[in-house]
Amino acid sequence: MMSQMKAICMQNGAISLNEIDVPSPGPGQVLVKSLACGICGSDLHITRHGDEVFDIYKKLGVMPDVDGENPGIMLGHEFSAEVVEYGVDTTGDIPIGNRVTCVPILMTMGGAGVGVTPGLYGAYSEYFIVDEALLIPIPENVSSTAAAITEPLAVGLHAVNRGDIDTDEVALVAGCGPIGLAAIAALKIRGVKHIVASDPQAAKCEIAQQFGATHTVDPTQEDEVAFAASLAGDKRVVIFECVGVHQLINSFILRAPAKATLVITGIHTADTTVNFGYATVKEMDIRFSYYYNPEEFAESLQNIAEGKVDWQKMCTGKVGIDGVSDAFATLLKPNDHIKVIIEPWRNGALEQVKG
Repeated sequence: MMSQMKAICMQNGAISLNEIDVPSPGPGQVLVKSLACGICGSDLHITRHGDEVFDIYKKLGVMPDVDGENPGIMLGHEFSAEVVEYGVDTTGDIPIGNRVTCVPILMTMGGAGVGVTPGLYGAYSEYFIVDEALLIPIPENVSSTAAAITEPLAVGLHAVNRGDIDTDEVALVAGCGPIGLAAIAALKIRGVKHIVASDPQAAKCEIAQQFGATHTVDPTQEDEVAFAASLAGDKRVVIFECVGVHQLINSFILRAPAKATLVITGIHTADTTVNFGYATVKEMDIRFSYYYNPEEFAESLQNIAEGKVDWQKMCTGKVGIDGVSDAFATLLKPNDHIKVIIEPWRNGALEQVKG
């Protein structure tokens, strides 16, 4: 195998393609070749607002608190990969050359996140490191692209589980990007009868219906919370915030009906103003949703394998490793993409994929 590889690094808001050494797997670890990796909204957020993200990392103690230049991050945490080499203290149960995916966490590194932690390799690279203990084989009928969609589906499933919604309660999913669509898919599988999708883009509302939304609302034309409340009657409304715009949190609190639950899935790193008086009088539950557990991840892969989620409609673009910087420039401006998949093993500019 080559000793050098191509890897994408993000530093101070700039995306660069570098030649670096191929990493070696340590105890309990596996070296894998990246087959497909989704570009996540949090990747874009960390590129745009890295200083805010690193400030939180430092205060939480997951990153050393040193001043000066922000560190580089090798992005990529929504992936499918091929087993290349096992480190020591591994069983090697999955044969070399087989396809795998896993929760993007290294328990061997104290629970550090793959593709979000400075100093770790991410799946935008040709090769990266994962933990053997978390590996899940990809079923033969699941493509490498489909398997890379497992991770965002798991985020949506976890958010729905955090909402703890009954089938006769009303779900309002605000924002029909990948996480909103994943939440809608999970709500449909759960059997929730009223799923309201809210997005100002008509095309996204249309896709939301294909994922299982029973009603769609353009929030610039109609109060989506009032609409959900009118459907609910005396049943609870559960609002899933999947937009990532922090000013919306207070707006939802102001407009929510009594006893509503607000599940926040967006990564909000800016300080925000919230008047909790309204939430208090309404006795609202406000919950935050972050990542997922390994069972939810495995369930999401199973849902893809069983055809329960129309993942193709999520995948709107593909790009080779040399086109990632231009793809980010496109995605950081208003665009029609839902999920762009990087194929780090090849070159090529961003191209549209029809779902």
